[in-house]
Amino acid sequence: MPANGPIKVGFIGCGGIAGGHLTSYKTLPEFQVVAACDINKQRARDFAEAAGAEAVFTDWREMIRNTELDAVDICTPHTLHHEPAIVAAEAGLHTIVEKPMATELAHCDAMIEAADLNGVIVMVAQVLRFRDPYIETRRLIDEGRIGKVQNVIRRRWSFVRETAQDPWASDPSLAGGWVLYGFGSHAADLILWLTRSEANSVFAAGRKINPHWNDYDDINIQIELSNGAMALQSHSINSRTSAWDCTVIGTEDSLYIAGDKIIVGEDELHVPLQEFNGMREQLAEFAAAIREDREPEASGKDVRKTMVLLEAAKISLREGRIVDASEM
Repeated sequence: MPANGPIKVGFIGCGGIAGGHLTSYKTLPEFQVVAACDINKQRARDFAEAAGAEAVFTDWREMIRNTELDAVDICTPHTLHHEPAIVAAEAGLHTIVEKPMATELAHCDAMIEAADLNGVIVMVAQVLRFRDPYIETRRLIDEGRIGKVQNVIRRRWSFVRETAQDPWASDPSLAGGWVLYGFGSHAADLILWLTRSEANSVFAAGRKINPHWNDYDDINIQIELSNGAMALQSHSINSRTSAWDCTVIGTEDSLYIAGDKIIVGEDELHVPLQEFNGMREQLAEFAAAIREDREPEASGKDVRKTMVLLEAAKISLREGRIVDASEM
């Protein structure tokens, strides 16, 4: 990678979320998007044109072999994250991969190992960590405003009958579980990140309500955390009542966050969400970690804790039992 030049990035997957990444890349002189790859060649061409990139591919292996790159940004369906990340690491390229990191814990471990062996970074796009309202929430918890955390409840409820933007979402072979991994990765990561803890034990229950999804579309996950607290993440895409919030209960008081509003004790705070919804800050951290040769926030190693929780939930859904996540 050039000492002072831009970090040259190639995109693997040019669908909806990739466009969100690109909007932020355009504001960051640290990067230059030079290549786009998608199985839909026209989509790759359109993305490359929007990015000002000349190289267009339908085979990501060919892109890695034949393009001068420093990093890749992986925005493929969930189950297709791990293989290009491993090959990119073996080629000496840094990787930022959309959440979830992967849909199998063994794949996450292989991604981490490949990055370590080749001296490169693998970072996961757990963007909530970079949003100012959540950063402030974590600070309040850290400074003891609610005492010792005892209970965390994270809800994400909506009413989604189908999704045209991501038709692969209803294919478990590509989504790995649209609700568990698509939505659950945000909730699981936030619970662990806010409380600086890990999952000790996990029990999950789910229902398959809308046949469109071919998988669990209502899921509750009960977690015993390593800091002694309990947590619940609750997901539904069948609820007319919407919710996307988090309650944290401590020994002294409680905290509630939804959008830019934080209620801590009797005080109500408003912390505006940044332009680009934290995506710009996330990519700036990726660039800084590359330049400074350090582990980034939301590194693969750190996000492994999140993937342990989701792996345990997947096993619990399948086998109907409490899973000891501390041994995974």
